[in-house]
Amino acid sequence: MLLLSCSKGDKSKGGGSGGRSGSGAVVVEAIIAKTELLKVSVRGLGILLPSKEVEIQAEMAGHVKAVYFKDGQDVKDGQSLLKIDDANLKAAYEKADAKHTISKNTASRKKRQFDAGAISAQEWETTQADLQIAAAEALDASANLAKASVRAPFEGKLGISKINVGKRLSVGEPIVNIVQKFPLKVDFSVADKYAPIMQTGMNVEINKGGKNYMAAIEAMESSLDGSTRTLQARAIIDGKPGELVPGAPLEFMLNLPSKESLTVPPEAILSDALGSIVYLYNGGKAQLARVEVGTRFVDKVEVLSGISVGDTVLCVGASPVRSGGSIEISRIKKF
Repeated sequence: MLLLSCSKGDKSKGGGSGGRSGSGAVVVEAIIAKTELLKVSVRGLGILLPSKEVEIQAEMAGHVKAVYFKDGQDVKDGQSLLKIDDANLKAAYEKADAKHTISKNTASRKKRQFDAGAISAQEWETTQADLQIAAAEALDASANLAKASVRAPFEGKLGISKINVGKRLSVGEPIVNIVQKFPLKVDFSVADKYAPIMQTGMNVEINKGGKNYMAAIEAMESSLDGSTRTLQARAIIDGKPGELVPGAPLEFMLNLPSKESLTVPPEAILSDALGSIVYLYNGGKAQLARVEVGTRFVDKVEVLSGISVGDTVLCVGASPVRSGGSIEISRIKKF
């Protein structure tokens, strides 16, 4: 489709684009390159994510003694969900706590003796070290005992339980998923050419099932993805739309800031093995110029580099134009 000429002139008479004049020059139309204000929108697919999502796992091995939740239940932050048999852990804690108490009492007596000069500095230092060790052992035993009680890490909704009373859990074994749905997030990616103008706070329009939702970019990755050369961004959806389900794909549209860009008609852009090219008019001859193409529209193509404002760009289309060949311009096309 890009090989169509700029007009439908009568080529047999040499008066339209792609014809030949009496001198053998290729007759084509042309445009004068200029800039215009472009409004660019980026569209694509994103993935809907909840605010928080965690798979709760067992931090210690042991038999499940009690389960305090039901499938799909709403829970509060810190709410008890599960109890692992902790008889041995309680015994270990009480032993460590008693040892700590004895060490504190011993240290108190040794301190009075040291102040009275009844014991050496070395003996007093040993007593202090024993107290520190006993305190650490008591703290460790208390932490292990706390692991026997599994609690919700944040307020949210539980999924389907993966355990039952009496089951022996291994360290790291899944218990249940917990999700905090709102505010909903959308993860999406844009091409590297848009990365320099992406900013946090930009509005994103989200569409799911024909219904639109507004979101704003919260964060972006600090570098491009090495394999796809895209920049990943995350947006937060306004409000609490309960009909949206995390994990679902959805469409996004990102309206980027308008910018002054140089554009040419689609039929002016050709390509070869090395990339995109255009032909410029230079003293009756065609001059090849390699260009970097930006956004493509239905009726125009953004040119990022390779030509300048004021250049005469040939609307080549299917015309047999070659670099250095003779050119006759039939008309300067308004564009």
